[in-house]
Amino acid sequence: MSRVPTKTPRSKVQPMEGAADPQVAVSEESTNPKVRQLLEAAHALFLEHSYDSVSTDAIAKAAKVSKATLYVYFPSKEALFATLVSQQCRQTAQAMMISASASDDVEEALRRIAQNFMGMFATTDALAFYRTIIAQIPRFPQLGQVFFESGPKILRERVEDFLRDAAARGDLEIPDPQLAASQFLQLVSVDVPLTGLLGLGPLQQDRIEVAIESGLALFLKGYRSPGAG
Repeated sequence: MSRVPTKTPRSKVQPMEGAADPQVAVSEESTNPKVRQLLEAAHALFLEHSYDSVSTDAIAKAAKVSKATLYVYFPSKEALFATLVSQQCRQTAQAMMISASASDDVEEALRRIAQNFMGMFATTDALAFYRTIIAQIPRFPQLGQVFFESGPKILRERVEDFLRDAAARGDLEIPDPQLAASQFLQLVSVDVPLTGLLGLGPLQQDRIEVAIESGLALFLKGYRSPGAG
């Protein structure tokens, strides 16, 4: 059966100087209603307004908490934004792999992973938030590390674990699962994410499906074990 691994992430993001550790705050998000309120309010505001125009006063007001309460959990707007980035990335990584676990067939499981991965680029909110992250990295360099460690790296590691398990079952022949995971994500996405981020017209579902199917076929041609289904 194509079981999707649920391993603990292998890396830990180093907290930014003077900032809350994003991983600690994200862990509190599931148990602390005030942290959850602050992150939800901040997410809505950052989608609607530019980063610079969103103040901690506005976030506290939208979250229906005092500004003093906000600073108990987040010493700055930058720290809150970094935690929000980490939270959103981890939720995306988890959601991307869930449906794949329902399939016994490695090809179908990979197809579902690819569909979930590409689904991230089909929503205007996801693209808008991604653009906000990228825009802040030049003056907030450690945000790039937070984003990479919480998002792309975890996504790759989840796919890597899946491929390693598939190879152990004999479904695939993969000498380097880390490289193969990166290759898979690139093959099924091609230029579709860049097209969406640059706003070069709406993403066409048929274009996404063609990218997924052709990328999947090429990947399996290179890595499927001889005689495997």
